[in-house]
Amino acid sequence: MAETVIVLAVLAASLAIAAVARSYRRFAELRERLAAYLAATAPELEVEPTDAGLRARVLGAEVLIDLAALARRRPRGVADDAWFAQVLADLRARVPAPQAPPLALVADRLLPQLRPRAYVEVFEGYPPPQRLVWREGPAGLAVTYIIAGVHQWTAVTRAALEAWRLDPDGLHARALANLRAQTRHLVDEIGGPRRRYEHLDGLDATRVLVPELVIPPDVADPLIAIPEESVLLIAPATERVALETEAAARHAASARPLTPGLLRP
Repeated sequence: MAETVIVLAVLAASLAIAAVARSYRRFAELRERLAAYLAATAPELEVEPTDAGLRARVLGAEVLIDLAALARRRPRGVADDAWFAQVLADLRARVPAPQAPPLALVADRLLPQLRPRAYVEVFEGYPPPQRLVWREGPAGLAVTYIIAGVHQWTAVTRAALEAWRLDPDGLHARALANLRAQTRHLVDEIGGPRRRYEHLDGLDATRVLVPELVIPPDVADPLIAIPEESVLLIAPATERVALETEAAARHAASARPLTPGLLRP
């Protein structure tokens, strides 16, 4: 009798462990599908997994997604995409209004950053204070602005511009001056202008805004390619075909593409 009880207890424990394993596997698969959905539809978010779901960072703020709790309240019969869209809408509604640091503390860290227009348009769904400050850039791209930090960049929003009492032209002038200073320092560190700038600091493509600092003097009639955010390629016009081919391939394969076309400085 005692042996039977032990066997039943072991069987019950095994079944319980198996049930927990199945439940966690379903949760992990759901978390993976949601992360993939956010990566495809919410380019403004930086997402990483947590034990209970996901952590999303945007505009310098952090928002937690308690996926385990949300899944328990999920209506039956609702498809993933429809439910994920609601989770995303709720997440965006919970992003706190950004608090701008004093301008004096960040004035020398304001920088421009080239972004696709579609990225800027995502923020048009946020409240006005959280929308990005931007202007038209080359090749149909948008010039946005960031506060550069050691471990992360914070986008400059309309709320920050208002708090600093800056107009867009004043912001652009400061950011461009900082980019010039940073670029001079970078070019000095790497031994002078070169034809390829790749994954140096994430602002490689943005340096198309200061071409006089990055184009080598031996490149006559230069063309510039910025297929992705961290790549800037330079070649003489005689090498157009090769540069076009590489730019198109890198643009197609990039997770942070900009434009496959070529630009003149």
